[in-house]
Amino acid sequence: MAKSLRVGIVGCGARAQTAHLPYLRKNPRVEIAAFCDKDETKLAALKNRYKPEKIVTTFSKILNDETIDAVVITAPTYLHHPMALAALDYGKHVFVEIPMTVDAIQAREIIAKSKRAKKVVAAAHDVHFRPDSILLRQLMERKEVGDLTYAKTGWLRSAQKWNLTGARLESLIKGGGAFMTLGTALLDLALFVLGERIPKSISGMAFKRDPELEAEDSAVAQIRFADDSVLVMEVSWILHQPRDVLYLNVYGTKGAALFNPLEIHKEMFSRLVNVAPSVSKKSCYPSSYQGQTNAFVAAALGEAPFPVPIEDSLLLTRICDAFYRSVAEKKEVVLKK
Repeated sequence: MAKSLRVGIVGCGARAQTAHLPYLRKNPRVEIAAFCDKDETKLAALKNRYKPEKIVTTFSKILNDETIDAVVITAPTYLHHPMALAALDYGKHVFVEIPMTVDAIQAREIIAKSKRAKKVVAAAHDVHFRPDSILLRQLMERKEVGDLTYAKTGWLRSAQKWNLTGARLESLIKGGGAFMTLGTALLDLALFVLGERIPKSISGMAFKRDPELEAEDSAVAQIRFADDSVLVMEVSWILHQPRDVLYLNVYGTKGAALFNPLEIHKEMFSRLVNVAPSVSKKSCYPSSYQGQTNAFVAAALGEAPFPVPIEDSLLLTRICDAFYRSVAEKKEVVLKK
């Protein structure tokens, strides 16, 4: 069994630099072997900081390097599918950002090929490793707020801070809109916190300010679960508001749970009391990123399965497929298996 994992990073933008590279470097069993990106200036700056063995601008040079054991794919979503399949063909383990693919058909192809190749495919479900989201899930399992009535969540980015340029504009042009890009992360958080609830149907609406764009810059959706509880979502890249907003609110028969920051409000002594344990917000992101990195390394080295089943990533793509079908047909859509 190998004692170390040689990794190639494919796509060296902000996500790779904040959520992956620092934590790969902190794992003593990881060797950062190569960087791949089309931006040579970015590659040069990262080479000085991380000292990889090679920097390349074409993915084929990563694939043909037999010393590279695994790839971390943080390229735009529409490239995840062909890159992951190619990496598996060349015998490499794959760690990929969510959404794993643009649709469920592509996700199933990756999962099937990973099983045939006997290689690990894992997706970046970092919220499953966050101390505050883990705690909130445990509190929900203990029914601290009673039985779930409904939940709502949103990720609203201010037009003042997030102009549609660069990667965001590229995503819209290539068909990955706000629901797929922002909504997938929200769905991952909500489904993890809410536990074993099974999404049954979705009703969605999408909006785009520029009719020339292929995909939406804002969206709203309602997801109905098998137990008839409901999750309401709103996402936008370009709202006219002064600041970004990210939230998850869960309402139960005995109280409410709020995320970011974590609060548990229950009625006690004729008033609402926040009974949530204290969690350091500063440590949540580093803990989650390091946790998922360590878990992938252990899985690729054959020590333990990755703790988040790849079927969780497939479910997110299935929900996205149903959302866009709902938008097109202007009706509630039942999720397909």
